[in-house]
Amino acid sequence: MSQNERNPFAISAQLRDRILLDMPCGLCAARQDEKLTLVFANESFYRMFGYTGAAEAVADGFTGALDRLTGSACGTIKRKVMSLLSSKEDTVLLETQQKKRDGSIFWAMLHLSRVRNDDPVFVCAYMDISEQKKVEEELRFREEEYRIVAIQNNKLVFRYDIASGTAYLSQELAAVFQESVIEDAPSRLERAGIVGTCSLDAFHDLYATIRSGVVPSGHAVLQLKLGSATAAYEWYHITYSLIYREDQTPAQAVFSLQNVSEQHEREVAYKRWEQTYAAMSKDKTAYLEFDLTQNRLELQKGGLIDRFPPLNEQTMENVMRYFVDHWVFPEDRELFRNYTARDRLLASYFRGVTPEKIEYRHLRENGRYDWIRFSIQMLPDPYSANVRASLLLRDIDARKREELLLQDRLRTDSLTGVLNRSAFAAEADTVFTEGQPAAKHALVMLDVDHFKQINDCFGHGFGDRVLIRVTETLRSALRADDLIGRLGGDEFLVLLKNVPQQEVLQTRLNYLRELLFQRVSEDKIISCSFGAAIFPCDGAGYEELYRKTDIALYAAKNAGRNCVRVYNDSMNPPITLFGEERT
Repeated sequence: MSQNERNPFAISAQLRDRILLDMPCGLCAARQDEKLTLVFANESFYRMFGYTGAAEAVADGFTGALDRLTGSACGTIKRKVMSLLSSKEDTVLLETQQKKRDGSIFWAMLHLSRVRNDDPVFVCAYMDISEQKKVEEELRFREEEYRIVAIQNNKLVFRYDIASGTAYLSQELAAVFQESVIEDAPSRLERAGIVGTCSLDAFHDLYATIRSGVVPSGHAVLQLKLGSATAAYEWYHITYSLIYREDQTPAQAVFSLQNVSEQHEREVAYKRWEQTYAAMSKDKTAYLEFDLTQNRLELQKGGLIDRFPPLNEQTMENVMRYFVDHWVFPEDRELFRNYTARDRLLASYFRGVTPEKIEYRHLRENGRYDWIRFSIQMLPDPYSANVRASLLLRDIDARKREELLLQDRLRTDSLTGVLNRSAFAAEADTVFTEGQPAAKHALVMLDVDHFKQINDCFGHGFGDRVLIRVTETLRSALRADDLIGRLGGDEFLVLLKNVPQQEVLQTRLNYLRELLFQRVSEDKIISCSFGAAIFPCDGAGYEELYRKTDIALYAAKNAGRNCVRVYNDSMNPPITLFGEERT
Protein backbone atom coordinates (compact mmCIF):
# COMPACT_ATOMS: atom_id res chain seq x y z
CA MET A 1 0.00 0.00 0.00
CA SER A 2 1.42 3.37 -0.98
CA GLN A 3 1.73 6.30 1.41
CA ASN A 4 -1.10 8.15 -0.35
CA GLU A 5 -3.35 5.12 0.04
CA ARG A 6 -2.58 4.90 3.76
CA ASN A 7 -3.24 8.69 4.23
CA PRO A 8 -5.84 10.15 1.91
CA PHE A 9 -4.85 13.68 3.04
CA ALA A 10 -1.13 13.29 2.25
CA ILE A 11 0.38 15.98 0.01
CA SER A 12 3.55 16.18 -2.00
CA ALA A 13 6.71 17.71 -0.59
CA GLN A 14 6.56 20.41 -3.26
CA LEU A 15 3.03 21.42 -2.23
CA ARG A 16 3.97 21.36 1.45
CA ASP A 17 6.89 23.73 0.78
CA ARG A 18 4.60 26.00 -1.24
CA ILE A 19 2.09 26.14 1.62
CA LEU A 20 4.80 26.95 4.14
CA LEU A 21 6.16 29.73 1.97
CA ASP A 22 2.80 31.29 1.11
CA MET A 23 1.06 30.90 4.49
CA PRO A 24 -0.23 34.41 5.56
CA CYS A 25 1.46 34.19 8.98
CA GLY A 26 5.22 34.40 9.43
CA LEU A 27 6.81 31.03 10.07
CA CYS A 28 10.43 30.33 10.87
CA ALA A 29 12.74 27.81 12.48
CA ALA A 30 15.54 29.06 14.71
CA ARG A 31 18.40 27.52 16.60
CA GLN A 32 18.12 27.35 20.36
CA ASP A 33 20.76 29.99 21.03
CA GLU A 34 20.61 33.50 22.51
CA LYS A 35 20.06 35.06 19.12
CA LEU A 36 17.58 32.45 17.88
CA THR A 37 19.53 32.27 14.60
CA LEU A 38 17.21 31.71 11.68
CA VAL A 39 17.59 28.44 9.75
CA PHE A 40 14.34 28.80 7.81
CA ALA A 41 11.66 31.45 7.26
CA ASN A 42 8.77 31.69 4.83
CA GLU A 43 8.12 34.64 2.55
CA SER A 44 5.30 35.95 4.78
CA PHE A 45 7.80 36.23 7.65
CA TYR A 46 10.14 38.45 5.64
CA ARG A 47 7.29 40.52 4.16
CA MET A 48 6.04 41.14 7.69
CA PHE A 49 9.32 42.93 8.40
CA GLY A 50 9.45 44.75 5.06
CA TYR A 51 11.86 42.51 3.15
CA THR A 52 11.34 40.81 -0.22
CA GLY A 53 13.24 37.72 0.84
CA ALA A 54 15.99 36.10 2.89
CA ALA A 55 18.88 37.54 0.89
CA GLU A 56 17.73 41.13 1.45
CA ALA A 57 17.19 40.48 5.18
CA VAL A 58 20.62 38.85 5.67
CA ALA A 59 22.29 41.73 3.82
CA ASP A 60 20.62 44.08 6.31
CA GLY A 61 21.90 42.01 9.28
CA PHE A 62 18.54 40.42 10.08
CA THR A 63 19.60 36.84 10.90
CA GLY A 64 17.94 36.13 14.26
CA ALA A 65 14.28 35.72 15.20
CA LEU A 66 14.70 38.23 18.05
CA ASP A 67 16.73 40.82 16.10
CA ARG A 68 13.75 43.12 15.52
CA LEU A 69 12.40 43.17 19.10
CA THR A 70 11.86 46.68 20.42
CA GLY A 71 9.99 48.47 23.18
CA SER A 72 10.39 48.64 26.95
CA ALA A 73 9.60 44.91 27.37
CA CYS A 74 12.37 43.76 24.98
CA GLY A 75 14.70 42.52 27.74
CA THR A 76 11.89 40.74 29.57
CA ILE A 77 10.80 38.88 26.41
CA LYS A 78 14.34 37.71 25.66
CA ARG A 79 14.66 36.36 29.20
CA LYS A 80 11.38 34.48 28.87
CA VAL A 81 12.53 32.90 25.58
CA MET A 82 15.85 31.86 27.05
CA SER A 83 14.11 30.39 30.09
CA LEU A 84 12.64 27.75 27.77
CA LEU A 85 16.11 26.25 27.42
CA SER A 86 16.21 25.28 31.10
CA SER A 87 12.52 24.67 31.80
CA LYS A 88 10.20 21.77 31.17
CA GLU A 89 7.87 23.95 29.15
CA ASP A 90 7.97 23.47 25.39
CA THR A 91 5.93 26.48 24.28
CA VAL A 92 5.54 30.15 25.08
CA LEU A 93 3.07 32.76 23.75
CA LEU A 94 4.18 36.40 23.77
CA GLU A 95 2.87 39.75 22.57
CA THR A 96 5.86 41.67 21.20
CA GLN A 97 6.67 44.95 19.53
CA GLN A 98 8.76 44.52 16.36
CA LYS A 99 10.57 47.04 14.18
CA LYS A 100 10.27 46.89 10.38
CA ARG A 101 12.99 47.64 7.85
CA ASP A 102 11.73 51.26 7.47
CA GLY A 103 11.78 51.80 11.25
CA SER A 104 8.02 51.61 11.79
CA ILE A 105 6.69 49.53 14.69
CA PHE A 106 4.08 46.77 14.63
CA TRP A 107 2.65 44.38 17.20
CA ALA A 108 3.14 40.62 16.71
CA MET A 109 1.86 37.59 18.54
CA LEU A 110 4.85 35.23 18.84
CA HIS A 111 4.29 31.53 19.40
CA LEU A 112 7.48 29.50 20.09
CA SER A 113 7.56 25.73 20.24
CA ARG A 114 10.70 23.79 21.12
CA VAL A 115 11.54 20.78 18.94
CA ARG A 116 13.59 18.18 20.77
CA ASN A 117 15.82 16.21 18.32
CA ASP A 118 19.45 15.87 17.31
CA ASP A 119 19.49 19.43 16.03
CA PRO A 120 17.17 21.23 18.49
CA VAL A 121 15.35 24.25 17.10
CA PHE A 122 12.45 26.59 17.93
CA VAL A 123 9.54 26.70 15.55
CA CYS A 124 8.24 30.25 15.59
CA ALA A 125 4.91 31.59 14.30
CA TYR A 126 4.37 35.36 13.96
CA MET A 127 0.89 36.95 13.66
CA ASP A 128 0.51 40.67 13.03
CA ILE A 129 -1.92 41.88 15.74
CA SER A 130 -1.40 45.62 15.23
CA GLU A 131 -5.07 46.26 14.38
CA GLN A 132 -6.21 44.28 17.41
CA LYS A 133 -3.81 46.21 19.67
CA LYS A 134 -5.03 49.47 18.16
CA VAL A 135 -8.61 48.56 19.02
CA GLU A 136 -7.53 47.52 22.53
CA GLU A 137 -5.63 50.78 22.96
CA GLU A 138 -8.61 52.83 21.83
CA LEU A 139 -10.82 50.90 24.22
CA ARG A 140 -8.33 51.47 27.03
CA PHE A 141 -8.20 55.19 26.23
CA ARG A 142 -11.98 55.36 26.27
CA GLU A 143 -12.16 53.56 29.60
CA GLU A 144 -9.45 55.81 31.00
CA GLU A 145 -11.22 58.86 29.62
CA TYR A 146 -14.45 57.75 31.28
CA ARG A 147 -12.61 57.05 34.53
CA ILE A 148 -10.99 60.51 34.52
CA VAL A 149 -14.29 62.22 33.73
CA ALA A 150 -15.90 60.28 36.58
CA ILE A 151 -13.12 61.36 38.94
CA GLN A 152 -13.40 64.98 37.85
CA ASN A 153 -17.12 64.85 38.58
CA ASN A 154 -16.52 63.21 41.97
CA LYS A 155 -17.99 59.90 40.82
CA LEU A 156 -17.06 56.30 41.52
CA VAL A 157 -17.73 53.73 38.81
CA PHE A 158 -18.09 49.95 38.56
CA ARG A 159 -19.43 47.32 36.14
CA TYR A 160 -21.96 44.70 37.19
CA ASP A 161 -22.40 41.35 35.42
CA ILE A 162 -26.10 40.58 35.81
CA ALA A 163 -25.96 36.81 35.23
CA SER A 164 -23.17 36.09 37.74
CA GLY A 165 -23.97 38.94 40.13
CA THR A 166 -20.32 39.99 40.06
CA ALA A 167 -19.21 43.63 40.40
CA TYR A 168 -15.95 44.74 38.78
CA LEU A 169 -14.72 47.88 40.53
CA SER A 170 -12.77 50.82 39.11
CA GLN A 171 -9.35 51.64 40.49
CA GLU A 172 -10.73 54.31 42.84
CA LEU A 173 -13.60 52.19 44.15
CA ALA A 174 -11.32 49.16 44.54
CA ALA A 175 -9.14 51.26 46.84
CA VAL A 176 -12.20 51.87 49.03
CA PHE A 177 -13.19 48.19 49.28
CA GLN A 178 -9.63 46.83 49.23
CA GLU A 179 -10.62 44.47 46.38
CA SER A 180 -11.41 44.86 42.69
CA VAL A 181 -13.98 42.06 42.21
CA ILE A 182 -17.01 41.42 44.42
CA GLU A 183 -18.96 38.24 43.77
CA ASP A 184 -22.67 38.00 44.64
CA ALA A 185 -22.48 41.77 45.04
CA PRO A 186 -26.09 42.68 45.99
CA SER A 187 -26.34 40.12 48.79
CA ARG A 188 -22.85 40.80 50.05
CA LEU A 189 -23.38 44.56 50.19
CA GLU A 190 -26.56 44.03 52.18
CA ARG A 191 -25.06 41.49 54.59
CA ALA A 192 -22.05 43.72 55.25
CA GLY A 193 -24.31 46.59 56.28
CA ILE A 194 -23.01 48.81 53.47
CA VAL A 195 -26.58 49.75 52.50
CA GLY A 196 -28.36 51.78 55.15
CA THR A 197 -31.52 50.29 56.63
CA CYS A 198 -33.64 53.18 55.40
CA SER A 199 -32.46 52.50 51.81
CA LEU A 200 -32.95 48.71 51.64
CA ASP A 201 -36.31 48.86 49.89
CA ALA A 202 -35.00 51.28 47.27
CA PHE A 203 -31.88 49.09 46.89
CA HIS A 204 -33.97 45.96 46.21
CA ASP A 205 -36.18 47.84 43.74
CA LEU A 206 -33.13 49.14 41.88
CA TYR A 207 -31.62 45.69 41.34
CA ALA A 208 -34.97 44.16 40.43
CA THR A 209 -35.36 46.81 37.72
CA ILE A 210 -31.85 46.12 36.42
CA ARG A 211 -32.40 42.35 36.26
CA SER A 212 -35.67 42.80 34.39
CA GLY A 213 -33.94 44.88 31.72
CA VAL A 214 -37.13 46.87 31.10
CA VAL A 215 -35.58 50.28 31.90
CA PRO A 216 -32.31 50.88 29.98
CA SER A 217 -31.08 53.52 32.41
CA GLY A 218 -32.17 54.87 35.76
CA HIS A 219 -31.10 56.22 39.10
CA ALA A 220 -31.73 56.12 42.83
CA VAL A 221 -30.52 57.90 45.96
CA LEU A 222 -29.24 55.45 48.59
CA GLN A 223 -27.60 55.71 51.98
CA LEU A 224 -24.30 53.83 51.84
CA LYS A 225 -21.30 53.29 54.10
CA LEU A 226 -18.17 53.12 51.98
CA GLY A 227 -14.73 52.54 53.43
CA SER A 228 -13.94 51.21 56.90
CA ALA A 229 -16.48 49.57 59.19
CA THR A 230 -16.47 52.71 61.37
CA ALA A 231 -17.22 55.05 58.45
CA ALA A 232 -20.43 57.05 58.61
CA TYR A 233 -23.38 56.51 56.28
CA GLU A 234 -23.61 59.05 53.47
CA TRP A 235 -26.06 59.68 50.65
CA TYR A 236 -25.10 58.67 47.10
CA HIS A 237 -26.81 59.32 43.79
CA ILE A 238 -26.62 56.02 41.86
CA THR A 239 -26.95 56.06 38.07
CA TYR A 240 -26.95 52.94 35.89
CA SER A 241 -26.99 52.15 32.15
CA LEU A 242 -27.65 48.67 30.77
CA ILE A 243 -25.68 46.86 28.07
CA TYR A 244 -27.80 44.34 26.14
CA ARG A 245 -26.96 41.13 24.29
CA GLU A 246 -27.96 40.64 20.66
CA ASP A 247 -31.19 38.99 21.85
CA GLN A 248 -31.95 42.18 23.87
CA THR A 249 -31.56 40.52 27.25
CA PRO A 250 -29.61 42.59 29.81
CA ALA A 251 -26.00 41.47 30.14
CA GLN A 252 -24.22 44.12 32.19
CA ALA A 253 -24.87 47.39 33.95
CA VAL A 254 -22.43 50.28 34.29
CA PHE A 255 -22.87 52.20 37.56
CA SER A 256 -21.67 55.60 38.74
CA LEU A 257 -21.90 56.80 42.33
CA GLN A 258 -21.75 60.43 43.42
CA ASN A 259 -21.75 61.59 47.02
CA VAL A 260 -24.72 63.95 47.40
CA SER A 261 -24.93 64.02 51.20
CA GLU A 262 -24.77 67.81 51.39
CA GLN A 263 -27.31 68.27 48.62
CA HIS A 264 -29.61 65.65 50.14
CA GLU A 265 -29.49 67.35 53.52
CA ARG A 266 -30.29 70.69 51.88
CA GLU A 267 -33.21 69.19 49.99
CA VAL A 268 -34.54 67.75 53.24
CA ALA A 269 -34.01 71.14 54.89
CA TYR A 270 -35.82 72.83 51.98
CA LYS A 271 -38.81 70.49 52.40
CA ARG A 272 -38.88 71.16 56.12
CA TRP A 273 -38.65 74.86 55.33
CA GLU A 274 -41.68 74.60 53.06
CA GLN A 275 -43.57 72.55 55.66
CA THR A 276 -42.74 75.14 58.32
CA TYR A 277 -44.00 77.94 56.11
CA ALA A 278 -47.18 76.02 55.21
CA ALA A 279 -48.01 75.65 58.92
CA MET A 280 -47.65 79.38 59.65
CA SER A 281 -50.35 82.02 59.69
CA LYS A 282 -50.08 83.75 56.30
CA ASP A 283 -50.76 87.24 57.69
CA LYS A 284 -47.78 86.86 60.03
CA THR A 285 -45.30 85.47 57.49
CA ALA A 286 -43.80 86.28 54.13
CA TYR A 287 -41.75 84.16 51.74
CA LEU A 288 -39.44 85.44 49.00
CA GLU A 289 -37.46 83.26 46.61
CA PHE A 290 -34.56 84.56 44.52
CA ASP A 291 -32.41 82.98 41.84
CA LEU A 292 -29.09 84.31 43.13
CA THR A 293 -27.18 83.26 40.02
CA GLN A 294 -29.55 85.01 37.62
CA ASN A 295 -30.21 87.74 40.23
CA ARG A 296 -34.00 87.92 40.02
CA LEU A 297 -37.03 87.60 42.28
CA GLU A 298 -39.02 84.50 41.32
CA LEU A 299 -41.66 84.08 44.04
CA GLN A 300 -43.45 86.09 46.73
CA LYS A 301 -46.03 84.71 49.16
CA GLY A 302 -47.57 85.67 52.50
CA GLY A 303 -49.41 88.65 53.93
CA LEU A 304 -46.72 90.15 56.16
CA ILE A 305 -45.51 92.49 53.40
CA ASP A 306 -47.32 94.07 50.46
CA ARG A 307 -46.62 93.12 46.87
CA PHE A 308 -43.61 94.90 45.48
CA PRO A 309 -44.47 97.66 43.00
CA PRO A 310 -43.15 97.44 39.42
CA LEU A 311 -39.39 98.01 39.52
CA ASN A 312 -37.03 98.62 36.62
CA GLU A 313 -35.55 95.19 37.37
CA GLN A 314 -36.64 92.64 39.95
CA THR A 315 -33.03 92.11 41.07
CA MET A 316 -32.25 91.24 44.65
CA GLU A 317 -30.53 94.59 45.13
CA ASN A 318 -33.57 96.56 43.90
CA VAL A 319 -36.08 94.49 45.84
CA MET A 320 -34.11 94.67 49.09
CA ARG A 321 -33.50 98.40 48.66
CA TYR A 322 -37.24 98.99 48.40
CA PHE A 323 -37.80 96.64 51.36
CA VAL A 324 -35.34 98.51 53.59
CA ASP A 325 -36.54 102.00 52.65
CA HIS A 326 -40.23 101.25 53.26
CA TRP A 327 -40.45 98.69 56.05
CA VAL A 328 -37.26 98.45 58.16
CA PHE A 329 -36.75 100.54 61.31
CA PRO A 330 -33.98 103.11 60.63
CA GLU A 331 -31.62 101.79 63.33
CA ASP A 332 -31.90 98.24 61.88
CA ARG A 333 -31.31 99.16 58.24
CA GLU A 334 -27.54 98.73 58.14
CA LEU A 335 -27.80 95.28 59.73
CA PHE A 336 -30.49 94.30 57.23
CA ARG A 337 -28.53 95.55 54.20
CA ASN A 338 -25.43 93.61 55.23
CA TYR A 339 -27.42 90.45 55.90
CA THR A 340 -29.19 90.45 52.53
CA ALA A 341 -26.25 91.54 50.36
CA ARG A 342 -26.22 89.21 47.34
CA ASP A 343 -22.40 89.01 47.07
CA ARG A 344 -22.17 88.07 50.74
CA LEU A 345 -24.82 85.36 50.37
CA LEU A 346 -23.09 83.81 47.35
CA ALA A 347 -19.74 83.84 49.16
CA SER A 348 -21.36 82.16 52.18
CA TYR A 349 -22.94 79.51 49.95
CA PHE A 350 -19.69 78.54 48.25
CA ARG A 351 -17.93 78.40 51.64
CA GLY A 352 -20.69 76.11 52.91
CA VAL A 353 -21.74 78.64 55.58
CA THR A 354 -25.42 79.07 56.51
CA PRO A 355 -26.30 82.69 57.41
CA GLU A 356 -27.51 83.20 60.96
CA LYS A 357 -31.04 84.43 61.58
CA ILE A 358 -31.52 88.11 62.38
CA GLU A 359 -34.30 90.03 64.11
CA TYR A 360 -35.38 93.50 63.06
CA ARG A 361 -38.27 95.93 63.56
CA HIS A 362 -40.80 96.01 60.71
CA LEU A 363 -43.26 98.82 59.95
CA ARG A 364 -46.88 97.59 59.88
CA GLU A 365 -49.92 99.26 58.34
CA ASN A 366 -50.98 100.69 61.72
CA GLY A 367 -47.71 102.64 61.93
CA ARG A 368 -46.26 100.42 64.63
CA TYR A 369 -42.93 98.62 64.37
CA ASP A 370 -43.19 94.90 65.14
CA TRP A 371 -40.33 92.48 65.69
CA ILE A 372 -39.69 90.12 62.76
CA ARG A 373 -37.34 87.14 62.52
CA PHE A 374 -35.61 86.96 59.14
CA SER A 375 -33.84 83.80 57.92
CA ILE A 376 -32.28 82.69 54.64
CA GLN A 377 -31.88 79.17 53.23
CA MET A 378 -29.68 78.63 50.14
CA LEU A 379 -29.93 75.51 47.97
CA PRO A 380 -28.79 74.45 44.52
CA ASP A 381 -31.53 74.52 41.91
CA PRO A 382 -32.51 70.88 41.20
CA TYR A 383 -32.74 71.53 37.45
CA SER A 384 -29.71 73.76 36.85
CA ALA A 385 -26.42 74.85 38.36
CA ASN A 386 -28.00 78.02 39.76
CA VAL A 387 -28.11 78.92 43.46
CA ARG A 388 -31.49 79.74 44.98
CA ALA A 389 -32.13 81.78 48.13
CA SER A 390 -35.34 81.34 50.11
CA LEU A 391 -36.12 84.21 52.51
CA LEU A 392 -38.59 83.62 55.33
CA LEU A 393 -40.02 86.44 57.47
CA ARG A 394 -41.95 85.54 60.61
CA ASP A 395 -43.74 87.82 63.10
CA ILE A 396 -42.27 87.24 66.59
CA ASP A 397 -43.38 90.53 68.13
CA ALA A 398 -45.31 89.21 71.13
CA ARG A 399 -42.60 86.77 72.14
CA LYS A 400 -39.80 89.29 71.49
CA ARG A 401 -41.40 92.00 73.59
CA GLU A 402 -41.91 89.54 76.42
CA GLU A 403 -38.26 88.51 76.10
CA LEU A 404 -37.08 92.13 76.15
CA LEU A 405 -39.27 92.84 79.16
CA LEU A 406 -37.78 89.87 80.99
CA GLN A 407 -34.26 90.97 80.07
CA ASP A 408 -35.04 94.46 81.25
CA ARG A 409 -36.32 93.12 84.57
CA LEU A 410 -33.17 91.09 85.02
CA ARG A 411 -31.00 94.17 84.39
CA THR A 412 -32.94 96.86 86.23
CA ASP A 413 -33.85 97.75 89.76
CA SER A 414 -37.50 96.90 90.41
CA LEU A 415 -38.23 100.10 92.42
CA THR A 416 -36.47 102.80 90.41
CA GLY A 417 -36.08 101.22 86.95
CA VAL A 418 -32.38 102.11 86.70
CA LEU A 419 -29.64 99.50 86.17
CA ASN A 420 -29.05 97.08 89.01
CA ARG A 421 -25.60 96.48 90.48
CA SER A 422 -24.45 93.71 88.08
CA ALA A 423 -25.84 95.36 84.93
CA PHE A 424 -24.25 98.71 85.81
CA ALA A 425 -20.89 97.06 86.48
CA ALA A 426 -21.00 95.23 83.13
CA GLU A 427 -21.88 98.33 81.10
CA ALA A 428 -19.37 100.53 82.91
CA ASP A 429 -16.63 97.96 82.35
CA THR A 430 -17.47 97.96 78.63
CA VAL A 431 -17.07 101.74 78.52
CA PHE A 432 -13.69 101.51 80.22
CA THR A 433 -12.33 98.68 78.03
CA GLU A 434 -13.84 99.53 74.63
CA GLY A 435 -14.09 103.32 74.66
CA GLN A 436 -11.83 105.96 73.14
CA PRO A 437 -8.25 105.66 74.46
CA ALA A 438 -7.95 109.36 75.41
CA ALA A 439 -11.44 109.69 76.94
CA LYS A 440 -11.94 110.63 80.61
CA HIS A 441 -14.95 109.40 82.56
CA ALA A 442 -16.08 109.85 86.15
CA LEU A 443 -17.50 107.10 88.34
CA VAL A 444 -19.72 108.69 91.00
CA MET A 445 -21.22 107.09 94.12
CA LEU A 446 -23.93 108.90 96.09
CA ASP A 447 -26.29 108.05 98.90
CA VAL A 448 -29.06 109.78 100.82
CA ASP A 449 -27.85 111.27 104.08
CA HIS A 450 -29.41 109.74 107.23
CA PHE A 451 -31.77 107.62 105.10
CA LYS A 452 -32.52 105.27 108.01
CA GLN A 453 -33.83 108.17 110.07
CA ILE A 454 -36.10 109.20 107.17
CA ASN A 455 -37.58 105.70 107.02
CA ASP A 456 -38.00 105.60 110.80
CA CYS A 457 -39.64 109.04 110.90
CA PHE A 458 -41.86 109.00 107.80
CA GLY A 459 -42.19 105.31 107.03
CA HIS A 460 -40.79 103.04 104.27
CA GLY A 461 -43.35 104.22 101.74
CA PHE A 462 -42.05 107.74 102.01
CA GLY A 463 -38.49 106.41 101.83
CA ASP A 464 -39.30 104.61 98.54
CA ARG A 465 -40.72 107.87 97.12
CA VAL A 466 -37.48 109.63 98.08
CA LEU A 467 -35.44 107.05 96.15
CA ILE A 468 -37.74 107.40 93.12
CA ARG A 469 -37.36 111.21 93.24
CA VAL A 470 -33.56 110.83 93.35
CA THR A 471 -33.74 108.60 90.27
CA GLU A 472 -36.03 110.98 88.33
CA THR A 473 -33.86 113.97 89.22
CA LEU A 474 -30.71 112.18 88.01
CA ARG A 475 -32.40 111.13 84.77
CA SER A 476 -33.60 114.64 83.99
CA ALA A 477 -30.23 116.26 84.78
CA LEU A 478 -27.84 113.77 83.11
CA ARG A 479 -27.13 113.18 79.43
CA ALA A 480 -28.78 110.30 77.56
CA ASP A 481 -25.59 108.24 77.33
CA ASP A 482 -24.60 108.60 81.00
CA LEU A 483 -25.26 105.54 83.15
CA ILE A 484 -27.36 105.38 86.33
CA GLY A 485 -27.51 102.40 88.67
CA ARG A 486 -28.74 101.50 92.12
CA LEU A 487 -26.46 99.46 94.35
CA GLY A 488 -29.17 98.78 96.89
CA GLY A 489 -30.75 100.68 99.80
CA ASP A 490 -30.07 104.38 99.35
CA GLU A 491 -26.81 104.02 97.35
CA PHE A 492 -26.59 104.95 93.66
CA LEU A 493 -23.86 104.86 91.04
CA VAL A 494 -23.48 107.27 88.12
CA LEU A 495 -21.03 107.14 85.21
CA LEU A 496 -20.47 110.54 83.66
CA LYS A 497 -18.90 110.06 80.24
CA ASN A 498 -16.33 112.34 78.63
CA VAL A 499 -15.63 114.72 81.52
CA PRO A 500 -12.90 117.07 80.26
CA GLN A 501 -11.54 118.43 83.58
CA GLN A 502 -11.87 117.85 87.32
CA GLU A 503 -13.23 121.39 87.79
CA VAL A 504 -16.06 120.62 85.38
CA LEU A 505 -16.79 117.40 87.28
CA GLN A 506 -16.88 119.28 90.59
CA THR A 507 -19.33 121.81 89.13
CA ARG A 508 -21.64 119.10 87.73
CA LEU A 509 -21.73 117.17 90.99
CA ASN A 510 -22.50 120.27 93.06
CA TYR A 511 -25.29 121.08 90.65
CA LEU A 512 -26.74 117.58 91.17
CA ARG A 513 -26.32 117.91 94.93
CA GLU A 514 -28.33 121.13 94.92
CA LEU A 515 -31.08 119.61 92.75
CA LEU A 516 -31.43 116.68 95.17
CA PHE A 517 -31.60 118.88 98.28
CA GLN A 518 -35.15 119.09 99.69
CA ARG A 519 -36.61 120.40 102.94
CA VAL A 520 -39.53 118.25 104.09
CA SER A 521 -40.18 119.98 107.47
CA GLU A 522 -38.67 122.67 109.63
CA ASP A 523 -36.17 120.26 111.11
CA LYS A 524 -35.97 117.58 108.39
CA ILE A 525 -34.11 117.83 105.10
CA ILE A 526 -33.17 115.38 102.37
CA SER A 527 -29.62 115.71 101.06
CA CYS A 528 -27.04 113.54 99.34
CA SER A 529 -23.30 112.98 99.66
CA PHE A 530 -21.11 112.38 96.57
CA GLY A 531 -17.80 110.58 96.02
CA ALA A 532 -16.08 110.36 92.63
CA ALA A 533 -13.00 108.87 90.94
CA ILE A 534 -11.73 109.62 87.44
CA PHE A 535 -10.90 107.13 84.68
CA PRO A 536 -8.14 106.41 83.77
CA CYS A 537 -5.96 108.40 86.15
CA ASP A 538 -7.53 106.87 89.31
CA GLY A 539 -7.98 103.40 87.83
CA ALA A 540 -8.16 101.53 84.53
CA GLY A 541 -10.92 99.12 85.53
CA TYR A 542 -14.30 99.13 87.24
CA GLU A 543 -13.25 97.38 90.46
CA GLU A 544 -10.39 99.78 91.20
CA LEU A 545 -12.48 102.86 90.38
CA TYR A 546 -15.36 101.55 92.50
CA ARG A 547 -13.03 101.14 95.49
CA LYS A 548 -11.65 104.68 95.17
CA THR A 549 -15.12 106.14 94.61
CA ASP A 550 -16.22 104.50 97.87
CA ILE A 551 -13.23 106.05 99.63
CA ALA A 552 -14.18 109.50 98.28
CA LEU A 553 -17.80 109.04 99.43
CA TYR A 554 -16.57 108.11 102.90
CA ALA A 555 -14.51 111.32 102.88
CA ALA A 556 -17.62 113.36 101.98
CA LYS A 557 -19.51 111.85 104.92
CA ASN A 558 -16.63 112.60 107.27
CA ALA A 559 -16.71 116.17 106.00
CA GLY A 560 -20.28 116.62 107.28
CA ARG A 561 -22.39 115.14 104.44
CA ASN A 562 -24.28 117.04 101.72
CA CYS A 563 -21.02 117.67 99.94
CA VAL A 564 -18.83 116.42 97.05
CA ARG A 565 -15.40 114.80 97.23
CA VAL A 566 -13.23 113.67 94.30
CA TYR A 567 -10.68 110.99 95.13
CA ASN A 568 -7.04 111.83 95.78
CA ASP A 569 -4.24 109.74 97.27
CA SER A 570 -4.34 111.56 100.63
CA MET A 571 -7.78 110.20 101.47
CA ASN A 572 -7.80 107.41 104.06
CA PRO A 573 -9.83 104.29 103.17
CA PRO A 574 -12.93 103.69 105.27
CA ILE A 575 -12.87 101.08 108.02
CA THR A 576 -16.04 98.98 108.26
CA LEU A 577 -16.51 96.58 111.16
CA PHE A 578 -18.61 93.47 110.55
CA GLY A 579 -20.41 94.98 107.56
CA GLU A 580 -21.59 97.99 109.61
CA GLU A 581 -24.15 100.04 107.64
CA ARG A 582 -23.51 103.75 107.07
CA THR A 583 -26.12 106.10 108.46
